[in-house]
Amino acid sequence: MFSYFLVKEQSMEPFCREGDFVVINRMSYLFSRPKVGQLVVLKDPRDPSRHIIKRIVALKDSFVWVEGDNKERSTDSRDFGWVSVKALLGQAKVVKRPSR
Repeated sequence: MFSYFLVKEQSMEPFCREGDFVVINRMSYLFSRPKVGQLVVLKDPRDPSRHIIKRIVALKDSFVWVEGDNKERSTDSRDFGWVSVKALLGQAKVVKRPSR
């Protein structure tokens, strides 16, 4: 199952920018474990009703450490710590930039 995610922050620039759309594969982690380097959409640990996009930089048991590519503009595991893999909504696969 696939869904779309609208990027609402600058934490993943230059890979994806605010206003970009990302396709999420929601089945990614039903049959395989996350891997370092993958781009993921997850529930924000500070506000689970909000979703954020980050890159996995480390794995530990059933937890991931996620960071934004744009370190100066990212709130990520450096602020909220390890995140349960259960919080991952899926792997981000494609970035679509709207016409500007």
